[in-house]
Amino acid sequence: MFVLGINGSPRHHGNSNFLMSLFMEEMKKKGHDTEVLSAVRLKINPCIGCGHCETKGVCIFDDDFTQVFLPAVIKADVIVLSSPVYFYAFPAALKALIDRIQVLWSRKYRLKLDEFKGRSRKGVLLAVGATQGKDLFDGLKLTARYFFDAADIRYATDLCYRGMDEKGEMEKHPTVHEDIKRLVNGL
Repeated sequence: MFVLGINGSPRHHGNSNFLMSLFMEEMKKKGHDTEVLSAVRLKINPCIGCGHCETKGVCIFDDDFTQVFLPAVIKADVIVLSSPVYFYAFPAALKALIDRIQVLWSRKYRLKLDEFKGRSRKGVLLAVGATQGKDLFDGLKLTARYFFDAADIRYATDLCYRGMDEKGEMEKHPTVHEDIKRLVNGL
């Protein structure tokens, strides 16, 4: 099984990265192949809504989305998004990748291609947010759900932590290791 991690945080070695690292360690222990892509390190153009992918099934831009990200998403059996909350949404670099997944949406819904036929793919959301707001993760969960749907991935589960603002706070969380083990075992 190939597990693709997409780290959405612009903060290097922060709380989101820590969650991703724990998740991937557990997946490796189970014998799975893993790869993590950092949204902020990929050189991508934002979607310009030109509609080219809706008629041709490919994006007009030949950048890291097309050359690196999209092939990894297509190959993946499990995709995990790890991200902080920025104004109840994903940070800009990750949101740009999500917007560009329109190419798979177009293939699936406009062009009626079934390139994932017979595959059972799963999606996971790992998220951290600084505040305690009741609706803190609603924007991320909704966006992740539609991202996964466009890529023909079933939203399997999420693990979200409130009140995590300072760098390194997740490492001190009393249940995070067990939470991640339980999540991975449930996939």
